[in-house]
This record gives sequence, C-alpha cells and structure tokens, in this order.
Amino acid sequence: MAVAKRKLSQAFRVSRKLALLSGGFLFVLGASGTAALVFAPANMIPGFKEETRGHCKTVYQSEFRRGKEKRLIAVVSGDDLEPRERVKTGLRIARHLSETLNPDLVIVQMADHQGPTARAQLRGSAIGAEIVYAPIPTRTLAVSQPWEVRYVNSLPTSTGYYFGERVDMPQTEIEALAHEIELVAGCDGDLVNEEVETVAAGGQGEPAKPAGH
Repeated sequence: MAVAKRKLSQAFRVSRKLALLSGGFLFVLGASGTAALVFAPANMIPGFKEETRGHCKTVYQSEFRRGKEKRLIAVVSGDDLEPRERVKTGLRIARHLSETLNPDLVIVQMADHQGPTARAQLRGSAIGAEIVYAPIPTRTLAVSQPWEVRYVNSLPTSTGYYFGERVDMPQTEIEALAHEIELVAGCDGDLVNEEVETVAAGGQGEPAKPAGH
C-alpha cells in the first residue's frame, strides 16, 4: 500500500512539472506574441503613414548688387532634422535659384519650420545652415570656389533653434552631396506668383549669420 502511494505521489509530482513547463512555454509564446505586436516595424501597422521630410518654404528672399555683382539671399524654413539633409535641401535650393535667376552669388540660409518667421528673428541660433554658391567663382569677390557650406551639427530644438558645434564642410564632401540631388527645384511651399523682394546694396539684404559664425 505504501509503495502504491509513493508511485502515485511521484506521478503527481511529474504531472505538476509538466504543468509548470507547459504553462511556462505558453507564457513565453504569449509574451513573444505581445512583443511582436509592440515592437513590429511601424510601417507594418495598418493605417501607418511614414512621415516624409525635405519640405520647405521661402521665408525671405532678396536680390542686391555689390559693385557689378548680382547677389541673391534666401532664408528658407524646412522640416529636415539631420544636418546632412538640411544642407542637402539648401544645396538644391541654391542651385535652383542660380539656374532660374542667374545671380553671380547665391546665399541660402536654412531655418527650422518650427522656428521664428519674423525677418528680424531669422539670425543667430535660428539659422541651422548657410550655403553659398557661386557657379562661376571668378565673377564674385566673395568666394574663391563654387561652394561654401557652414552648418550647426545638431538637431533643432522643439522651438526651432540650433545649438551645437559649427562645422565648415569640405569642398569634396559638398560636391559629393550635391551629386546626390536627383531633382533641382524650388520649395514646395512657395507661391508661384510670389514676387521677390529687391533691396539696394548696403540695405537690409545682408544675410543673417548662423550660430557660432
């Protein structure tokens, strides 16, 4: 009788182990399923629409002359976060302005779309990158090479300001980045019939300086 009880007790213990193992296995499966749901790529979630960037709008644009030179300045607000993409948008706009308005020198300053929009505030830390383009450098006294790019190596704050190290991009890197641009075009937020403000030399057409400049 005692032997039979021991066998029954052993069988019960085995059953408990099996139950615990089975329960643990189901728990792992359940947890894995939950994890797969929570950590699944966002683009696999129904109804998800990936946010695209590279949009911009010209906040201020002016033409002026310095001696015989025709210069153009544009302040552009964009939604690019990474410094490289911000510069890339600025390069695209600079080439577009050069090809459509034919200035000797183009200066494009990139601001953030969440930053200030008043002209007087678009300076200092409100500027995240400055792109200078002279398609024919010998026609201007401002530069000695086609491109000059300066940018703040940081993401914009929630209020659209840039704080960080100021970087001068090497010419070879600028040219390599310019070759990545597939389509040279203006900002998608610009109005087709928007008139360009023109100011005289020595007027208020001077570019704002990016942070740290």
